Amino acid sequence: MSEFEVQVVNKRWNPLAEREELDLVLVHVAKPTPSRCEVEEKVAQMLGVDKKLVVVTKLLSEYGIGRTRARAHVYKNYERLQKLEPEKVKKLHEQCSQAQEAQAQ
Repeated sequence: MSEFEVQVVNKRWNPLAEREELDLVLVHVAKPTPSRCEVEEKVAQMLGVDKKLVVVTKLLSEYGIGRTRARAHVYKNYERLQKLEPEKVKKLHEQCSQAQEAQAQ
């Protein structure tokens, strides 16, 4: 796992989607860009929620700076996540969950 710092730039509650939407800046100077899995785990840890309820929808690295902008959604329940997130994002999220479960064993 690479070392990086997470800074919350903007945090807003979306009552219609029943989720919290976070705009993040990831600082990883002289390190590779963190994976979606690592970001989901770190955000879940920061907010004290289950990793399965956190979805990273966007990662945008800034060339040569060691900084990445990201967007994450934190849901109140898993059913809402399944209903609202696009298939591509859900697939990436499931791959992260499976990889983390395999590492735990």
